Amino acid sequence: MSLKTKETSTNEKTLVNTLLISVGATVSKIMGFIREVTIAAFFGASYLVDAYLVALIIPQMLFSIIQKALTTTIIPMVTLIQEREGRESVLQMINTVTTVITAIVAVIIILGEIFSGIIVQLIAPGFSGQVFELTVSLNRVLLPMMLFMGLAGVGTGILQSQKRFLYPAFIGVPFNICIILSLLLCGHRWGITGLAIGTLIAVIAQWLFQIPDLRRVSFNYKLQLNTAHPGFRKIKDLMIPVIIGSGAGQISLLVDRMLASGLVEGSISALNFATRLNLLVYGILAVAVANAIYPDLAKAVVYENKNRLINSVSHSLNVILMIIMPIAIGMIILRYPLVRIVYQRGAFDSTDVALTAFALLFYALGLPALSLREVIFNAFYSLQDTLTPMYIGIGTVVLNIVLNLILVRYLEVGGLALATSITFTISFFLLITVLSKKVGSIQSKLIVITGSKIILASLIMGLGVFYFYSWAEQFIINKISEILIFSLSVFLGAILYFIIIKVLKIEEFDFIINLVKSKLAISK
Repeated sequence: MSLKTKETSTNEKTLVNTLLISVGATVSKIMGFIREVTIAAFFGASYLVDAYLVALIIPQMLFSIIQKALTTTIIPMVTLIQEREGRESVLQMINTVTTVITAIVAVIIILGEIFSGIIVQLIAPGFSGQVFELTVSLNRVLLPMMLFMGLAGVGTGILQSQKRFLYPAFIGVPFNICIILSLLLCGHRWGITGLAIGTLIAVIAQWLFQIPDLRRVSFNYKLQLNTAHPGFRKIKDLMIPVIIGSGAGQISLLVDRMLASGLVEGSISALNFATRLNLLVYGILAVAVANAIYPDLAKAVVYENKNRLINSVSHSLNVILMIIMPIAIGMIILRYPLVRIVYQRGAFDSTDVALTAFALLFYALGLPALSLREVIFNAFYSLQDTLTPMYIGIGTVVLNIVLNLILVRYLEVGGLALATSITFTISFFLLITVLSKKVGSIQSKLIVITGSKIILASLIMGLGVFYFYSWAEQFIINKISEILIFSLSVFLGAILYFIIIKVLKIEEFDFIINLVKSKLAISK
């Protein structure tokens, strides 16, 4: 088989895995939207949601840190150990990792329950009285979820290392179902406390959801503690920089919440609702592509296939940018109708719409860099280089905090969102520059040329959407007409964009179209 044929086969497998992950992520994100819409309808952008979100910070921070560290270190190590030492050695390594993580997280939960009041004071210095007491109470309810987050992170890493993407892709489904049901069944009776209890149950459901597939690949947990296992020692060494780097990123979120707690009521909620819209695209598409190519990157490193690594990275960057850039432009232009359609109902009023749309404007500016950065992170992790992302992560967090303190004075919630977007963009360019020096050329010239065409096509599309929606807005008389005109604007914008990128002869677009045609021809 020729090198070109192998690369095509790899790209096809990557696309299939990407589509699978995208379907799962799409279902999960749609349900996540229903969850957020339900929360907004019940409580609006109020102090109740502010208290809930602050109470979530500690468990969510540790979840993001632990899951990222486990997933990114387990995948290459399982691939390596399974290739060199066999499956029994892999099982021993995984059981040891699970035992250690469980013990550490259990200690953190106990300390968190004891010192919950102090934690809330540090996180939200602007909270006092009833809001403070509510936040402490909710925090104590939510802290145990960290244990099951850690276990779910181990399971995700194992399944993805075996190229089993189905269960990890749909892991958000049980989570969202549990939270939505908790609101519908207990929201009126227990209020925001019912939401907190539902969130805890939802995280437990995520862990249980993966167990059947873990058993299918013969990964059954046994209480083992072999800290001398070379794989465990390597994971431990690799995890520390990832934890520091991811933790540094979470500090930015923490500072955002701290500063927002001193702004008008609902500022934390507005940032959260805007972030959910922004991360919808990121979670469905960018993470899907990055996760789909990660096992291939790990194998390319194990087999020392540099060309395969470079091809996967550059191809994925172009595909992600081709998809994300027009969406980011569209979100900026249509931010007000988007927020109204998604959130404005029940307790969520026009003031909440304006605050959320203002934050979304600045978050969307950083969406392309945030999405592209995911691929570069995985390239470093596949090379077992977790130090570089850590150093860059720490540096950009310092920058983000400085920008937060400056911009919040002039733009309030918009300043916090803009600081985040600037930080994402600088972080991406630093990472790709260092990666280029580490592995040699990553087809930078091709990426720049393709990227320039994509940006041009996106801007032209954006102008078309702006003028069409400005004209069609006069026909909006109710919610249904607004949804129809919004949908028509998106549809016409997509058609215009696809025509432009076809005219500009963007290779990735032709590759996807030809691959879909070939699959349809085979099915017939």
